Amino acid sequence: MTHGTLLYKGKLVLPSESKWTQQIMVECHSSAEGGHAGAFRTMKRIANGFFWRGMKKAVYDFVAGCLVCQKHKYQALKPAGLLQPLAIPDLIWEDISMDFISGLPKSRGFDVLFVIVDSSPSTATSSF
Repeated sequence: MTHGTLLYKGKLVLPSESKWTQQIMVECHSSAEGGHAGAFRTMKRIANGFFWRGMKKAVYDFVAGCLVCQKHKYQALKPAGLLQPLAIPDLIWEDISMDFISGLPKSRGFDVLFVIVDSSPSTATSSF
């Protein structure tokens, strides 16, 4: 307590259900100064002067729900090049891939599938 104000590491402490938490998020994110800079930068701006329980989750949820940010999202990656077809293997079992499918309901005590795929064209007529 300093001069009747509750501080935590020099930051003003607010109750998480306070009407001011919403207003602070709006000012630090949606104002001209905030500039819709994203959750991380908005969090840093707020954390400079304020603290409340669940502040990080509240800020990230607020920014995720911002309609302006959703409408003006852009792709920061350069466009991918043209797709190149893969070579078709000549022999069976020359090019295989394996994967596990998990999270299935239990059947006879098992809940995972082990899948093996042979990409050679002649395997369609093969039998095991």
